[in-house]
Amino acid sequence: MNNKFFLFFYFSINSLLVFCQELEFDLFNNSNLNNSYRINNVVKYSLDLPFIDDFSYNSSYPDSSLWKNNNVYVNQCYGVNPITIGVATFDGLNFNGYPYDVNLINIDAQPADTLTSHYIDLSVIDTAYLMFFYQPQGLGNDPQLGDSLLLEFSDGIDSLGNKTWKKMWSHEGSILQDFKKIVIVFSNSNFLVPDFQFRFRNFATISGNYDHWNIDYVKLDEFQSSIDTSNINDVAFVERTPNILTRYTEMPWIHFVNDVSSELNDSIDVFLRNNSNSIQSIDYRYDIYQNNNLVYHYPLLGGVNSTRNVDVPPFYISGLYNFNSPPIMLSDQIFPVNSSDSAKFIFKSSIKSDPFDYKLNDTVSHIQHFYSHFSYDDGSAESSYGINLSGASMAYEFKLNRPDTIRLIQIKFTEMSSNLHDHEFVLTIWDEASGLPGSILYRDTCKIIYKDRGHFVNYYLKKGIGAIGTFFVGIVQITDDVLNIGFDKNNNSMDYMYYNIGSGWMNSQFAGSWMIRPIVNYSDPIFSGYPNLNNIICDIFPNPFSISTVLKFPQNRDRSIILFDIMGRKIRSWSSNSKIVNLERGVLNEGIYFVQITEGENKVVKKIIVNR
Repeated sequence: MNNKFFLFFYFSINSLLVFCQELEFDLFNNSNLNNSYRINNVVKYSLDLPFIDDFSYNSSYPDSSLWKNNNVYVNQCYGVNPITIGVATFDGLNFNGYPYDVNLINIDAQPADTLTSHYIDLSVIDTAYLMFFYQPQGLGNDPQLGDSLLLEFSDGIDSLGNKTWKKMWSHEGSILQDFKKIVIVFSNSNFLVPDFQFRFRNFATISGNYDHWNIDYVKLDEFQSSIDTSNINDVAFVERTPNILTRYTEMPWIHFVNDVSSELNDSIDVFLRNNSNSIQSIDYRYDIYQNNNLVYHYPLLGGVNSTRNVDVPPFYISGLYNFNSPPIMLSDQIFPVNSSDSAKFIFKSSIKSDPFDYKLNDTVSHIQHFYSHFSYDDGSAESSYGINLSGASMAYEFKLNRPDTIRLIQIKFTEMSSNLHDHEFVLTIWDEASGLPGSILYRDTCKIIYKDRGHFVNYYLKKGIGAIGTFFVGIVQITDDVLNIGFDKNNNSMDYMYYNIGSGWMNSQFAGSWMIRPIVNYSDPIFSGYPNLNNIICDIFPNPFSISTVLKFPQNRDRSIILFDIMGRKIRSWSSNSKIVNLERGVLNEGIYFVQITEGENKVVKKIIVNR
């Protein structure tokens, strides 16, 4: 059971006691599940031993070749010091990331997530063991004493032909603890059958994203001796690839190349966990790819197949192993500089270990985007942030490496139990004064929009705002309602997060990153007067279109026309004095574009959509 009545109204007891207006909340749902995919593999009727899953794959759902259902959330962000990278998280949300029943508040814990194995053939062995690791809370919400996580084995069929289950282990909720190992050794003939199954279940508050449990490294195999369960013969990554940039997770390419040495870390922290009971010899390397071509390799000496060899001691003796003597260096040359306005690279770290080591956790990678936005977050919200005071302000610091124009602001609002859709706030941009937000450069009253669960909302500026050096982007509240901005707990940018409740600007007290991103573009402001504030009549038909469209005006008049993509980049420009202007698709990709039309002093921007 979890007494979440106060959470339903968005209050956190700890937060209220310590920080009266600045608040952080557990999420109501999980938007990541709506945007993910499941690994779908061909499943045999009965699996062979060993059965191993450490949840290190890049899917938010369990591997369908091992598990029958997919209610749990597979991720690399909720576990704290996991056994290997990736965990399966149990909560109060269903397959789609929504509460099982939003109306069941302040009642006893209810059945929630279930993770059931496929059939496994145990008929040819005398004794088996199931080993797994579990952790309450992680980076999520702590399960209460009435909540529980349990393990069950299938043990036959009842008189109605339904499968029966026997509880083998359970644990009541608690606050955050380190992962603990559980080993079940069994030789009962009811379990040593060709169609054996096991399952994990949790009992939780099912009205929201509450009562988290993480499990890691599930292994079922034949039991031969105590050595089988004393350790895991596995050296693995335990974290995602570290941030390459000193300040941001992503930033515009043109700003990166303008000051590479300041924006790129000198080195990266890579952590390994040796789960065996002996020192393991490991070969490490990282590789960077662009358009499937290798553009950089570490270590440099020895060619593209070279590695750095290290001896990694067991975790139980020395803890996590960190490459710090010497550190893993980054060179200013890792990303080839070009004149493009954007770039994308794949950064991949990998290790070569014992041949019998479980291999899926030996490689981690991420895509490093350099587009038109600045971001401190990784795109995934683990909680939400807000201030419960009308007139309060929150301001996010960003730094330009060259003069630029702010085009739009992206904000990710998290859906909570109370619907704030269309609630108003003041989108605000400040300049910098003595390291803090100064004069207001731009302000506009906007409305909260919940965008396709997990996507950022684009708030286009009515005019491009020229900026130099440091500027701040944020919100001024109109009401006491907590606006619930997405909060990334895996990246900490609190040094750049400020709030003001009337007594001056202060740094945020919460470690994490607001999910607010400014988009910039180096050119003259293009969305002056956006949306349509000037009286230029123009009909566009068809729209959307796939081959061509027509811009129709009421009379002949000299006008200039510029086509921009959604990031504000100029695609085409031309002049015309005709009432009919044809626009051919040509090489335009599918997507949203903007047509800026200028007639003398009047301007208007029209949105067009290119279909397949």
